[in-house]
Parts: sequence; C-alpha cells; structure tokens
Amino acid sequence: MSTVIQQLDAMRGVGENWDGYHAAAPCAAAIDLALDFVRLIEAVRRGSRALPLHVGPTPPGGVLIDWEDDQKEHEIEISPDGAIEFLHMNKTTKQIDSRKFLPGGRVVVEPGLLQELQHLLAA
Repeated sequence: MSTVIQQLDAMRGVGENWDGYHAAAPCAAAIDLALDFVRLIEAVRRGSRALPLHVGPTPPGGVLIDWEDDQKEHEIEISPDGAIEFLHMNKTTKQIDSRKFLPGGRVVVEPGLLQELQHLLAA
C-alpha cells in the first residue's frame, strides 16, 4: 500500500476528466501545499491514536485531506486558487465547525490560520 505522500505525488499524473464528469486535473500548487500539510500533521500526530490520513483529488482541481480521531472528523480542502478550508465535525454532537482562508492581498499568512492549525493539531 502506498503512503499518503506517494498518493499525493501520484496525483501529479491524474489528468482532466479523472472522474468521468469533467473534473479538473489536480493543480500542482494544491498538491504542493497538501504535501506540506500532510508532513506537518504526520509530524505532530506521531504516536497518537488518530486514524490514518486520506487524500484525494477534488473535482475543481484541488486536494482533500481527511482523518479522524476519537472525538472528531477533520477535513482540509485546498483549492486550485489557493483557498484553504478546514472542517471539524464532533462525532457525538454532529456539530460542524468550519473556516475558510482565501488568498489575496499582500498577507502571507491569513489572520486566524495559525490558530486553526493549533486547533487542528491539538485534535
């Protein structure tokens, strides 16, 4: 079985219409950013009881990373335009918290991104 890193690298070879419904090929920049997120998440989660990460392309040409732990399900969606969306669902209450960071301006790190990463990695 291939690793998550290998799966992301393999996405570089996924072409247009990969789903049979006119999906865009995964954007190289989205794959690169997903690789950075996966490496960060895996480094922080070493030794934890969280389930493995899963990755896949999204129809608009982005990348989805998802996993779960005892309490929550988590998703990070990286869009081809550089937008990053976080979603966390409490397994017990089914409450969903989400945040989206849009690219733009001269801001290198969007306000709240580091807090979101802290929340993600504390899971």
